[in-house]
Amino acid sequence: MDHRKECPLYPVHWLRHAVAAAGRATQDPPEPFADKVSAEALVDALAHFAELSDWESVTLKDIAVHATLMDTPTNRERFAAQCRCRKEE
Repeated sequence: MDHRKECPLYPVHWLRHAVAAAGRATQDPPEPFADKVSAEALVDALAHFAELSDWESVTLKDIAVHATLMDTPTNRERFAAQCRCRKEE
């Protein structure tokens, strides 16, 4: 599902969170409550796109959509209550 920009599950909101989580996870010592799952998903997405021949055309939105945890089949229902798009339909 494509989320509207004002929805908490819109990819840019997750991207901001994941970037902050990656920063907290790489501190010395790492922040114990850093969201390592989101940080790992972000780094994995960056690695995925870095391996593509057309990596120069990749946008931050491409990265966020690829790495977002909210719209994977296993997590869709877990995050459903946070989606404002569904509530407005």
